[in-house]
Amino acid sequence: MNNWFWYSGFIMFCCDGASIGNPGISAFGIVIRDHLSQVLGVITGGIGIATNYIAEVYAVISAVELAVEWKMPWFVKKRWQKAMKHIQSIIFLHSYRETNFAADTAAKKGARLAVGQRQIYHGRP
Repeated sequence: MNNWFWYSGFIMFCCDGASIGNPGISAFGIVIRDHLSQVLGVITGGIGIATNYIAEVYAVISAVELAVEWKMPWFVKKRWQKAMKHIQSIIFLHSYRETNFAADTAAKKGARLAVGQRQIYHGRP
């Protein structure tokens, strides 16, 4: 395993998309974990009729948007903005369904939601 993952303060967004049929009813799931793999939160949402490829891409884009819009108190946000000036890269890694089962499960739950509807859980759902 790469050592970079275990740096303190590292946040991981585990993303997955699901489509019941291809195209079919689609959704995304994002599991937010800290550097110790503890679940900080889960977001799942309905996309509507789409292909599985679109659902996968939508999940990644939603995770990036979430990272940008992360809801924090103003004083934490200021520290975040200061730290962001020093971030030079974002790392995208592929993981197989067996290791990304939580995001896969969240995406499948999202298929029951209406287009644009979201469910947000703080901590584990």
